[in-house]
Amino acid sequence: MLQAHVVHAIPGRARIKLPARRGDGLFFSQLEDFLRRCPGVAEVHSNSRAASALIAFAEHGNLDRLATYARKHRVFRLDHHPPPLKTVGEQFSARMHEVHQWISTRSRGHLEAHSGFLLLFLALGDKQLGRGNIMQPA
Repeated sequence: MLQAHVVHAIPGRARIKLPARRGDGLFFSQLEDFLRRCPGVAEVHSNSRAASALIAFAEHGNLDRLATYARKHRVFRLDHHPPPLKTVGEQFSARMHEVHQWISTRSRGHLEAHSGFLLLFLALGDKQLGRGNIMQPA
């Protein structure tokens, strides 16, 4: 089931995010129609580029009722706490792991990322040597 989380909530209004569907305009259009049918929901505005929906509740509506409604209809599961943000180091590490996997797969295990980068920098250094760009020792 699709995972959603609450970005902010105040009495009468809440914003939820569904990051797995970012950019899916058709889904968010259908989500607006679905959420408008939820008892206690007065108004819904979604933004597919931001992967979010702003929900305004009527007097008897609330976020718990919305979460129950969405889970019952198997549209999404609502978590009241957003997932922790990854640090820049964690994001970089994850991306480098993807690069390593890609290089290893493409070379059928004969080359890994470290060797690939070593060869790249050796080639770039050789190109600079060829141009006569040699730094003198200090």
